[in-house]
Amino acid sequence: MRTSTLTSSALAFGLASGSLSTARDKSSVWVTEVPDYVRPYAIAHYDASGCTIGNQVYRFPVTGPSSGGAFSLLATNAPGSSALGVLPHTHQLHYENFFNLKGRFQLWTEKDGSDETRILSTGDYGSVPINTTHTFQVLDPDTEIVGVIQPGGFEKLFYALANSNWTSASSGTQPPYDPLIVVNGSSSPPASVLSSLESFDVHAQFGFTPRTDTVNGTAPVHTTWHTGPNALGAQGSPYYIAKDFGPKYINNAAGYQIIQPFVTPVQSGGNFSLSTITLDRKLSNVTIPTSRLTGHAAFEILEGLVTVEIQGETLSLIQGDVVFIPGNTPFKYYSTVNFAKFLFIGAGSDALDTQLIGSGTSWSSPVWPTYA
Repeated sequence: MRTSTLTSSALAFGLASGSLSTARDKSSVWVTEVPDYVRPYAIAHYDASGCTIGNQVYRFPVTGPSSGGAFSLLATNAPGSSALGVLPHTHQLHYENFFNLKGRFQLWTEKDGSDETRILSTGDYGSVPINTTHTFQVLDPDTEIVGVIQPGGFEKLFYALANSNWTSASSGTQPPYDPLIVVNGSSSPPASVLSSLESFDVHAQFGFTPRTDTVNGTAPVHTTWHTGPNALGAQGSPYYIAKDFGPKYINNAAGYQIIQPFVTPVQSGGNFSLSTITLDRKLSNVTIPTSRLTGHAAFEILEGLVTVEIQGETLSLIQGDVVFIPGNTPFKYYSTVNFAKFLFIGAGSDALDTQLIGSGTSWSSPVWPTYA
């Protein structure tokens, strides 16, 4: 019986994967190369082009040109290392956001005398506003860091530093990164190079020493990490949110949605918002409304399967897939599985997550109630 069940499950997964591939091949919305202008598109996990720096692969599912300069979305895949992924630095114009899709990495931040660090596991988040000294270190063998940088276009820096470009032609198997690249020490460019990157809004901070007194994934000792609630910081201040320990809101206007904000217009000065949105399965008696946002937006799927109707097509998106939705573009989104979750990035001060929070209510759990 068990063998039969496993075989049936594998067959079902294979059929589902095949149907997804067929639908994508016939689609005008699905792409394998990120457009260089603003238009609706979806791109599968690991399909986006990028570059290699040391043993790190950077991919860019949303770029400055594809978002009209609104924001860039990047994925950093790398093995664990005993060295920093980049030397300490600040940005004077760009707000950088670190989200952990898988694996573990350590992030350090310092601003105005507040020197903190966290070890981020899956679903954890770190906020790095402008003029914050920061650096990171990849810890686990298969780690993927999702970066959201506002405004868009920051990918130019990575191409300027690249050892080589990474495209779909780079590998027939598309691993997250090339495990045969061996780097002795850091993948970061040397200090002599980093100090010459101010034209890319990278300002070296060689006097910063990452603290080494981490206990239970956090330092200093009075900080809360996976043991209690985390609050969003003030505008301009770095902060950290552990998975499911930040603010939560529930909206049941069209099925249940749990919104967990990482950045609201308060923190970003009205420039963007960033949240996870969790969906229950669409019930037969629920009508999904058509959404139309004033600013550009993107979804990156974290768990389950999210369906997006856009441009006359119905897209089925799984983990790591990204859909970009230009402002003033009508679309619908929902889940046909029992639990689905995506990372939402929205330009401006009235994006989807902000609207859902405004019409919802505060909630204490990352999941919805048992009653419909």
